[in-house]
Amino acid sequence: MVLNREITARITDLLVEHPQGLSITEIVKKIDINRNTAGRYLENLLVSGQVEMRHFGMAKIYALSNRIPQSAMLSISSDLVMQLDANLRIVFANEPFLKMLGVSPAELFGKNIEYTAAVTVFDDALENFIQNLRNGVSGKEWRNTLTLNNGERIFSCHIYPIVFADGRKGVSVLMEDITEFQRNECALRESEDRYRKLVEISPDAVILHSDGKIIYVNPAGQKLIGAQYPEEMVGKPVLDFINPKSRDTVSENIRKDLDGEKSPIMELEMLRLDGTSVTVEGRGVKTLIGGKSAVLVAIRDITARKRAEIAVRESEQKYRAIVENTIDAIYIHDFEGTIIDVNENACRMVGYERDELIGANLSKIDCGWILPVNRDLEELLKWSSIVFERENIHRNGAVIPVEVRVQIVNRENKGICHAFVRDITERKAKEDALRTSEERYRRLIGQSFDAVVIHKEGKIAVANEVALTLAGAQSPADLIGRSIYDFIHPDSKKIVEERIALLENTETLPRVREKFIRPDGKILHVEVMATRFIDKGIPAVQIVFREISDRP
Repeated sequence: MVLNREITARITDLLVEHPQGLSITEIVKKIDINRNTAGRYLENLLVSGQVEMRHFGMAKIYALSNRIPQSAMLSISSDLVMQLDANLRIVFANEPFLKMLGVSPAELFGKNIEYTAAVTVFDDALENFIQNLRNGVSGKEWRNTLTLNNGERIFSCHIYPIVFADGRKGVSVLMEDITEFQRNECALRESEDRYRKLVEISPDAVILHSDGKIIYVNPAGQKLIGAQYPEEMVGKPVLDFINPKSRDTVSENIRKDLDGEKSPIMELEMLRLDGTSVTVEGRGVKTLIGGKSAVLVAIRDITARKRAEIAVRESEQKYRAIVENTIDAIYIHDFEGTIIDVNENACRMVGYERDELIGANLSKIDCGWILPVNRDLEELLKWSSIVFERENIHRNGAVIPVEVRVQIVNRENKGICHAFVRDITERKAKEDALRTSEERYRRLIGQSFDAVVIHKEGKIAVANEVALTLAGAQSPADLIGRSIYDFIHPDSKKIVEERIALLENTETLPRVREKFIRPDGKILHVEVMATRFIDKGIPAVQIVFREISDRP
């Protein structure tokens, strides 16, 4: 219904004169209109917000509204507001709406929306928007989002029916720019998706618990506990999966987490579903789930690491036991001769305490096995070891012979020397005794009146001067390297072979007479005696020949 402006003005003027308000009966008495007409006008004024009504007993009292006019409210709103009449002509648009369209009020007001700058701004959304405007005029409210400016801006849109002061129907449009909100929400969803996927593929176990009960566990957490499905853990007390001896400490850490304190990384034993335990380290942090405090825990299985640490400790213990119990003195030093480690035998060999040697230079103990530093590390690493002999000088001045074996190792791309030093005093004494014994032996066979040869590995290895003369040889080269059987007469060769073979079971054979033939063909009669012995680890036979050709 279109209101008569004169009647509307008479009613509002009357209410101005009576700010305390009037009942419909009082209004009808003062204005020459019937009760039904007055009711329709008051109803429209109520809808448009110009009049407000209150109950006084059974009567309805009407008074002018003291609220801020709706147009004033819409003008100062930060949201985009537009009002259109039933023909979709724009009646009102606030400053934010005008700014979005980029027009002035004169360019917009009174024009059908289909013939304004809204066409380019609303673009593909215009047709649907106009249809919802028409539905709004018909009394149908609509709420949804609109994407404008080719997707650059997103608005929350509310279209609802209105009635103007003159009773005409229309529609109001309220739009809120939610572009940033939507982008943030999208970024949040993407972030949450990345976080969720990160947690899902994490090799570490992740457990989320609230009020002491597990509300989430990732696949790695299920695997750690031996669960096939999350339901085997979710809803159960988190302490059920903690070794009893650690529960008090874990409870205290949970309290710290919930209080916002920083709980320390903790090593503990967790219980698997099959009753076995697993060694882990974990740490929790406070978070919120649905506005409620919870604790997010990251847990790493360190069973393998602990086993490796134990293995390393055991290996180090074995290494130290070997190092300390070996008969050798051991020095570990760098190429500059700085001592890194020594064993007790090294300390005893030079007469210094371990603390005096660690960090000192080998020059402190007058050691001469520092390798030349002008060689490349790669070249030195190709050597399996370097072995040499020198003299070790004790702190008290005592000197002992030692054998040094140096091995080069690469530690963090730096050459490190492992020097094994062995006291060879006894070995040197034995070598000296052996040299003395061999010298006496050489002198003995050199002065012997009999021919003496040493037969080793099927060849003559040693022959004295008498043996050379007996064989008619000019020099030792005529005999050395030849077989003794080259000089045995064919008539005696078989017997000699058989008798020498007997030496495998006895050390000495008694004297026998045999024929000896020289390279010049002269036949000699000799008396032969053989003795078996070991020469430098190789079986040998010493044979003594005495010529008896002139004997009957």
